Amino acid sequence: MSDITLTATQRQTLLSLTSVTSLFNRTQNRLNTGKKVNSVTDNAQAFFQAQSLSNRSTTILNAKATIDQSVQSVQAALTATSAVSALLGQLQGVLQSARGASLSNRISDTQQFDTIGSQLAQLVKDASFQGLNLLTSTASSLTTQFSDRTAATLTIQGFNLVATATGANARALFTQAAAFKSDGTLVFSSIVGDASLTNEAAGFSQLNLTASAGSTIAASTAQSIFSGAINRISTAINQLNAISASLGTNVAVLQTRSDFSANYANTLTSGADALTLADLNTEAANSQALTLRQQLGIQSLTTSGTQNSSILTLLRG
Repeated sequence: MSDITLTATQRQTLLSLTSVTSLFNRTQNRLNTGKKVNSVTDNAQAFFQAQSLSNRSTTILNAKATIDQSVQSVQAALTATSAVSALLGQLQGVLQSARGASLSNRISDTQQFDTIGSQLAQLVKDASFQGLNLLTSTASSLTTQFSDRTAATLTIQGFNLVATATGANARALFTQAAAFKSDGTLVFSSIVGDASLTNEAAGFSQLNLTASAGSTIAASTAQSIFSGAINRISTAINQLNAISASLGTNVAVLQTRSDFSANYANTLTSGADALTLADLNTEAANSQALTLRQQLGIQSLTTSGTQNSSILTLLRG
């Protein structure tokens, strides 16, 4: 059986329709995916360049997630320092109140002072974030990796706000307040340098603000104790402010790097999109034009077939 014979015009029209169909399918794929480069075969150079940019963007965004967690960890410590500063301010207020109060009021002030003092260390110990507490040990630290470069890191060293000295001069080391021990017991002897002062648990009620020395501490010594305690707690607040400033600076650095990472990742993604994304307006116009070309090609084949039919009719006549 011999092959079917087509005219040169018909064959050319069929080839044109095949090409138009291929272009139409490609255009539809671009409209469906929104990309002009979907695989290596579309454009190898653009595909691999875009893939590299996208991978880099993913790496940066993963690092950003770590940075954001570091921000929260340092922010937790910063929140705790603000609370500790407030408690130290309350200690100052209690001291000022007890300084000129009656004996019964000084006994009450002692209890308040003990309660606040014992809560300081407890508050600091509660300031953990995902198991890390930057305020309970100088050995603790937080290292944040900003990117895949080894040098792109920030290490934040911890502080120890719960350490206490022992013996006659027991005190909270970070405050140097020398006003209370770790259990909240008041410490008078270390304030005035007189180890003979006893009955520290009696607190302010042991102080005699008006009479000479007897079973209580003399007025001059009492005033010295109050002044020393108030001044040392003021120093403690200043030291704590310095710690807060250091933590605040680190939060600012981390937040800046987080913002940079977000913007940088967006730039990388935009670069990848520029290599692969299709212009949907152009592709929509191409789809319309290719549809018209298909219709014209089919009409051309129809016309060619009609001509052959006319010749056959003429021969039969």
